[in-house]
Amino acid sequence: MTIAWMLVLFFVLMGLGMPIGFCLGLAAIAKVLLDGQVPVLILAQQVYEALDNFSLLAVPLFVLAGELMGVAGITERLVNLSRALIGHFRGGLAQANILTNMFMGAISGSALADLTAIGSMMIPAMKREGYRPAFAVAVTACASMMAPIIPPSIIAVIYGSVTGVSIGALFMGGVIPGILAGLAMLMLVWYMAPSVGARPSPKASWGERGRVTLQAMPAILMPLIIIGGILSGVFTPTEAGAVAALYALLFGLIRRQHSARSVYENFAAAAFTTSSALITLAGAGLFSWVLSRAGVGQAALQLMLSITSDPKLAMLVLILFFFLMGTFLEPVPALIIVVPIMAPLIAHLGYNPVHFGIVVIMLLVLGSVTPPVGILAMVACKIAGITYGQSLSMLLPFTLVWLAVILLVAFVPELVLWLPRMIQTPG
Repeated sequence: MTIAWMLVLFFVLMGLGMPIGFCLGLAAIAKVLLDGQVPVLILAQQVYEALDNFSLLAVPLFVLAGELMGVAGITERLVNLSRALIGHFRGGLAQANILTNMFMGAISGSALADLTAIGSMMIPAMKREGYRPAFAVAVTACASMMAPIIPPSIIAVIYGSVTGVSIGALFMGGVIPGILAGLAMLMLVWYMAPSVGARPSPKASWGERGRVTLQAMPAILMPLIIIGGILSGVFTPTEAGAVAALYALLFGLIRRQHSARSVYENFAAAAFTTSSALITLAGAGLFSWVLSRAGVGQAALQLMLSITSDPKLAMLVLILFFFLMGTFLEPVPALIIVVPIMAPLIAHLGYNPVHFGIVVIMLLVLGSVTPPVGILAMVACKIAGITYGQSLSMLLPFTLVWLAVILLVAFVPELVLWLPRMIQTPG
C-alpha cells in the first residue's frame, strides 16, 4: 500500500464523518498491515510513544482551568472591564470583544473555549446594539484565535512536546505576535465600524472603571502568576497548568460560584475534551511515524530544494503550504502530522525552531475560520443564528489582516525571539 493510497483512505474516512483521530490511526494501521514489513506490536509502541511525554500533562490541567473559570464568573468580569476601558471608542462593543479575547487568551490558552465563553455573551449583545450578525461572528471568531498565540497556549504545549522545543520559549515568543494581531484587529474594527451598524457605548466614569478593574483583578493576576512562575523557575509549564486549575477552583469557591455538581461537571468536561485531544494526538502521531518511515521528510526537503534554496522564498512556500493545510485539518493533528516530517527541511534552511513554531501555529489556527472546515467561525455562526456562508464576506478582511501579521512575524524573527532571548525561559 503506497503513501498515496493511505492518504486516500484517510480522506475517505474523514468524508464519512469519522473522528479525525480514528481516520489518521486507521489509515496508518492499514498501511502497516498491508505492507507486512513491520510487526504489529510496533503500532502499539508508537501510539504509546506519541503520548509518553510529561509536558502533555499540561493539556488536561489548562483545559480544567478553563472549565473552572467559566463557572467562576471570570469571563463576565473581563467583558465588563473591556467595555469600561474602550467601549466608548468607534465600534466600541466590537473593540471590547477583541480586548476581552486578549485578556482571556492570557488565561485559557484555547481558542474554542474563549469563543464559547465570550461569544455567548458578546455576539447577542452586539446584535442587540445594531451590529450586523456576520460582523459579530467575524470579530468574535477571529479574536478568539489570539488564545493559542498569547501564553499560556495549549497548542504551544503540544508543539513543544512533539518537537522538543522549549515550551517556556514558545510561550514568551507568542506574546508580541499575539498583541500585534489584537492591535491589527482593533484598527480594522475602527475602520469598518461605520459600515456595520456599530456605535460607541456611553463613556464609563473613572469611578466605574476603577470598580470593574478591581473586580477583574483576580482574573488579571492569574496570567501574571502563571507566566511569572514559569519565568522565575518556580514551576514548569506543566506545573503552571496545575497552578492555574487550583487558582480557578479556589477563586470560584471563595466567590461561592462552585458547587459539588458544577465542579464534577467541570472535571467531566475537561476529561472529555482531553481524551478527545489525546486520541487525536495518538492517531496523528502514528500517521506521522508512517510518513517519516516512508521517507516523506527527505522527499519534502528535495522537493523544496528543487523549488528554491533561499530561506526567505522557502518561507513563502511554507506559509502557503501550512495555510492550505490549516483549511482542511484542525491545528493539532495538522501540527503533529507535518512538523516532525519537516524536521530535515527546517534544519537545512536554518530556521530558529521557536520562530518557526510560532509562525506555524498562527497559520494553522487561521485555518480555523476559513472554509471548508472553519470550526471557530461555524460555532460563532451557530451562536449568531446565521449560516457559515453568510459570514464569509466579513471574515475575509479579518483573514487578510491576520495574514499580514503572520507575514510580518515570519520575516521579522525578532518579533518572536526578542522576549525569549531577553528572558531565559525554563522548560
